[in-house]
Amino acid sequence: MEEKEQLLHQFHDWVNFVHMLNERDAGLWNYPIAEGKWTVRDVVSHIMHWDKYFLNEAIMKIAEEGRVATQHQDFDEFNEQARQIGWQVNINALAEQSIQAREQIIQQISSMSQEQYEGVYMDDDGNDFGLAQYLQDFIWHDQHHMKQIMDLLKLNFHNSKGD
Repeated sequence: MEEKEQLLHQFHDWVNFVHMLNERDAGLWNYPIAEGKWTVRDVVSHIMHWDKYFLNEAIMKIAEEGRVATQHQDFDEFNEQARQIGWQVNINALAEQSIQAREQIIQQISSMSQEQYEGVYMDDDGNDFGLAQYLQDFIWHDQHHMKQIMDLLKLNFHNSKGD
């Protein structure tokens, strides 16, 4: 399996993870991942918000225009906005939106030429942006948050929706 397919396969793990979460007790989504930390709902919304940002400002721009329009974000502000968005929809809608955003990114990158995929694009702040590095960074980010949630599940939740 070549690098692009391997990275996209790993990037898809988030989709499977959100499907699994959506099969769990709804109470899990409102439970903090650790004392004083975000809830599972907050984490899912956080990842979804970043996915939508990169889908619109980088992935679609590369596919359509051969450029990116990303720029440095105030992470605290961006993440707080993401957290608030997660509380404006029900859990099923949040899960579906998160899955949809991630699948759109995967579909767009899958359909890119090797030249587009391997290209190095300058963002609006003058920094290089490459798709392989983006995927690697967010796979790490996903795994970090998935581990936090799995640790919570091991400690506190053992039943699925039907149990």
